Amino acid sequence: MTQSQTAAAPASIPDAPVSDSTFSDAKTVEDFLQARFGLGLEDVLCDGCLMGRLDQRLGAGARLVLREQRVEREDDGGEFGAYAGVLILDGVWYNFACHIFVDAGGQCFVADIGTFDAVEWKLRMAV
Repeated sequence: MTQSQTAAAPASIPDAPVSDSTFSDAKTVEDFLQARFGLGLEDVLCDGCLMGRLDQRLGAGARLVLREQRVEREDDGGEFGAYAGVLILDGVWYNFACHIFVDAGGQCFVADIGTFDAVEWKLRMAV
C-alpha cells in the first residue's frame, strides 16, 4: 500500500487513551521510520496487517508476525479489523495491538493503537 492509497486519516499516534510507554515507543518508531525510510507507523501497520508483508524499503531486518486478527464487515462495505502481533525492526521487538478501518473504496487507516511496547532487543558491539 502506498502513501497515496492511505486515507487522509488521524495522526499515526492516536488520541485514544494509551499508556505512556505505548505512546513513547510508538512515537520513537514513528520518528525512526520517517527519518530512515519516509514511512509512518500507520503505513507499516496497515501494510503488515492487511497484506501480510511489509514495505520492501524496510529490508530484511523488518518483520511482522500476527498472533491474532478479527475482521468485521460493515454495512457500508467497509471493514474494521482488530490485529495483534509483533513488529520487528532492526532487532527490536514490539508487541502491538491496533484497530484498522478500511472503507468501501479501499482506503485504510489505523483507528487506534491500544498496545505498542518494546519487549526485546539485542545489543551488538564490534570488538
